[in-house]
Amino acid sequence: MITNFLRLEQDLLKKSLLVLVSLMVAVFVWVSYQQTVLTNTYQITYFYQLLLPTLLMAVLCGALLAQSGVVVQTSLGNAFASPSTIGISAGALLGAMVINLVIDEPTIWQVWITAFVFALVIAMLILLLSQVIGGGKLQLILIGMAMSLAVGALSSAIMIYAEQRMDGLFLWGSGNIGQSDDQLAFTILLPALLLLALPILCHRQLDMLSLGDDTANVVGLSVRRWRAILLFIAVLQASLVTAMVGVLGFVGLMAPHIARMLGFNKTRQQLICASLFGALLVVIAELFSRSLPVSGFRLPTGVLTVLLGIPFFLYLLSRKKGAMAMQESGFGLAALIKLPKSIALVLPACFLVVTAMVFWPDALGFQFNAWRMAVAVMAGMGLGMAGCALQALFRNPMASPDISGATSASVLFIIGALQIWPDASRVDLFFWALVGAAIAVCILFIAMRYQLRVSQLALLGIAISAWCGTIASMVLTFGAGAASVTVLWLTGTTYGADAQIGWLLLAVTLPCCFALLMLSRHLDLFTLGEDWGARLGQPLMKLRLFIILLVVLLTAAAVAAVGAIAFVGLLSPHILRLLGQTRHWVLLLGSALVGAWLLLLADGLGRTLIAPFEIASGILVSIIGGLYFICLILLGYRRK
Repeated sequence: MITNFLRLEQDLLKKSLLVLVSLMVAVFVWVSYQQTVLTNTYQITYFYQLLLPTLLMAVLCGALLAQSGVVVQTSLGNAFASPSTIGISAGALLGAMVINLVIDEPTIWQVWITAFVFALVIAMLILLLSQVIGGGKLQLILIGMAMSLAVGALSSAIMIYAEQRMDGLFLWGSGNIGQSDDQLAFTILLPALLLLALPILCHRQLDMLSLGDDTANVVGLSVRRWRAILLFIAVLQASLVTAMVGVLGFVGLMAPHIARMLGFNKTRQQLICASLFGALLVVIAELFSRSLPVSGFRLPTGVLTVLLGIPFFLYLLSRKKGAMAMQESGFGLAALIKLPKSIALVLPACFLVVTAMVFWPDALGFQFNAWRMAVAVMAGMGLGMAGCALQALFRNPMASPDISGATSASVLFIIGALQIWPDASRVDLFFWALVGAAIAVCILFIAMRYQLRVSQLALLGIAISAWCGTIASMVLTFGAGAASVTVLWLTGTTYGADAQIGWLLLAVTLPCCFALLMLSRHLDLFTLGEDWGARLGQPLMKLRLFIILLVVLLTAAAVAAVGAIAFVGLLSPHILRLLGQTRHWVLLLGSALVGAWLLLLADGLGRTLIAPFEIASGILVSIIGGLYFICLILLGYRRK
């Protein structure tokens, strides 16, 4: 036994040395590469005063995020948890934006305190909401990522509408490790080292929590108190990183898993190894961001970590062992009130008419706003019906064009096309949006064939959205001209809608909506499962492909007309179900009416709330829809 123990310790020591050597090699390569260009005193000063502080910052940030990930995963018993997936990073970024909006030049300590407070509030809210619906592991991550989307919309609104005050903060918010002097790195060095030491000092409590709450209680650990203390430390670590360099996504998810894959099972070993790997990941990302400029601009380090982290997240989601460990009993939607079909359809129609009357333009503004309102109505109709059809097709109440990634993929392809062909017509943009939506929906269709559960499919869609959104946001670093076009499509707005856009949207939306209505009985059967459809003679594969084609057409047309509009396709069918409706001809018609009303309301409020300035419809819908999404889970979902 002693021999086996010694061999195990030697094996772990070798692995730790391997990680440390890898980190040292990466640092050596970077330093050697930079030293090759040192030819005069100015360049030597540049190297020692700027590049070395950047290296120190990369190591500290990577280690802090990695340890934060280990603490969060161990204390919550959730292998998918990390600062990026339970809202800590998004909350910290919002706090940093707010303090920069309120104070002209805040100190690093003011930014850190505000980021910590916001991150703690958001994280505690997400944990509370997940406990209310049963405390499931996938539910926690699902709520965390949905809340992150809503909080991210708030941060985007601040950056866009206070651009003079937020000048340069977009690049910082995307995770910018580069330092302009050595002041910040050495200012936070001592607090960072203290925060790195705290989890290691608490390794025994983490070991007991890793055994489960019951076992930890038996051995005398105060589970609630220690879980709160450890999460407090994890939020401190992640918020310090965000205050210093912005968001470095998914480092806190990848590093702990890499440590466990190498055989480090004890928490102290995981903390040390994950710290080294986190530092290594950020150093490598920073090295590549400096070595691979795009269009003459260096990519933010946080962009590269997200591009690496999303595939890793999908890999964890697809692992059979991990998927079995994360299985949940699914969701069932409970009606809050049972209304007759006619009233369930008349109510949203009345809301739509009243909203149109309230925001109807006067004679002076008619020529500018009439087509905007028409486009908002048609785009909302298309997105509402597309969401209803996807939920029936995938038997997944979390499905919608935006949650499923179709909207983000369409926007990504449109932005890519505009960079190559700046004068592309709306028809060309519609084609590229069609390609992007088709790819995203086909990925979900393939995943459904592997029998992923409801929550897993929702997480897959959110991951696709995050990946596409990260690539799209990269364009914002390429220059002012491209940035203005990118912001237009990322935020989602009816601004600039004209007759060409309106007629294109009308030509696609009305036939597709009519075709979906004709398929309403088939959608009813899809919700019962494949066995019933096969017994009744449905050509399942042909129907699926045809419905997917209609959904992709509706999504592409809406995105080509108004950009990225989130949550309309998710909310619209749910509102009808909360009113007690189950037949799909009612759900489809009602979803079209509710979607049109939501987008028309967002457009009207965006034009009038802070007139003469304007709030993009997509930002309003994202904020309202994200909060409603959380409330919907609390009110309408229950574990079976």
